[in-house]
Amino acid sequence: MLKPNESLGKNITYYRKWRKLSKAQLAAIVGMNVDHLHCIESCCKYPQICVLARLAAALGVSIKELVEER
Repeated sequence: MLKPNESLGKNITYYRKWRKLSKAQLAAIVGMNVDHLHCIESCCKYPQICVLARLAAALGVSIKELVEER
């Protein structure tokens, strides 16, 4: 199992803002609760791989780009 890291939360936030999406918009696209997305961006929770894949697809990046340090 992957462990939470700051890179994931920061990268999701970066790409979300780059795409000019609010947390509510991204959460709706991915099909998740906005509070859950907030926890992922704040590094409180780590998403399941299927959620991570949906986030990457919605943001137009690879999973690797979401988890790697920038």
